[in-house]
Amino acid sequence: MIKRPKIAIVGAGGNVGAAVAQWAAQKELGELVLIDLKAGPAEGRALDLTQCGPWEGFNNKFTATDKPEAMAGADIVVMTAGVPRKPGQSREELIGINSGIVRDICANVKKYAPDAILIVVSNPLDAMVFVAKQVTGFPRERVIGSAGVLDSARFRTYISLATGASVEDIHAIVLGAHTDKDMVPITSTATIGGVPLAKFLSAEKLTEVVENTKKGGATLTGLIGTSAWLAPGAGTCLMVEAIVRDQGRVLPCSVELQGEFGVTGAFVGVPVKLTAKGAESVHEFDLSAAEKEAFAKSVAANTELMTIARGFLG
Repeated sequence: MIKRPKIAIVGAGGNVGAAVAQWAAQKELGELVLIDLKAGPAEGRALDLTQCGPWEGFNNKFTATDKPEAMAGADIVVMTAGVPRKPGQSREELIGINSGIVRDICANVKKYAPDAILIVVSNPLDAMVFVAKQVTGFPRERVIGSAGVLDSARFRTYISLATGASVEDIHAIVLGAHTDKDMVPITSTATIGGVPLAKFLSAEKLTEVVENTKKGGATLTGLIGTSAWLAPGAGTCLMVEAIVRDQGRVLPCSVELQGEFGVTGAFVGVPVKLTAKGAESVHEFDLSAAEKEAFAKSVAANTELMTIARGFLG
């Protein structure tokens, strides 16, 4: 029997986990295992997705459970579990809560799926990637954060809205931390059909696009009343697809830097080549002076969050 890739989604009862499962089912990326703290939501998501099959034409069968051992032998584990930040809650409090959740999940990943590639979606994203790597002890190519793919999709979307150009012809990337304050939309290399973005937008309009990108998550939370899930799920699934199909796509992901961009030890969003090995390589490129300064501030902010998270590892 031909082995299909095994993809375990932890936190599948939530909106983002369910969205990852939906996109992965539509693309028929492999055997999907939906794991949640409560079996009912995982089973409900699986049944709902299964009932899409007759119309959407996919034939996925799902495993749905609250048992972490179901991830045994997984090629990829996607971790979406965690609690959202509440009004008035400090980042230290959120890191403290989610560090415990991520720590326990990663202990199970290490136990049951020691050869898996781990994709972290839990927030605060970069700090949780740090926690995941510390707990699992996996090499950096197998601990990857999903954030830049979402932020870059928002960047490209706002460029499209501002210019009227197709998103398919827009190439633009967001580096740095996954926060509205510290993410770094890169304008110096952004193009539309190979033409520099500055040829399409005034400096004032370009600043507006950047600001819309940085507050993209907050905008959706204000409109919906909760965090977005379709685009985060799609971006994460894009990473899964690049890995299981060994595509060699270069996408912005959060990984531990080992000298790239002049940084060592911090976890931050950078261009990463995704293959069957995971984050096979990090690719540097020249930034403008302003972008270098913003990136350095982003790294410093993430380093501070890592220091806080370290205190909850025990």
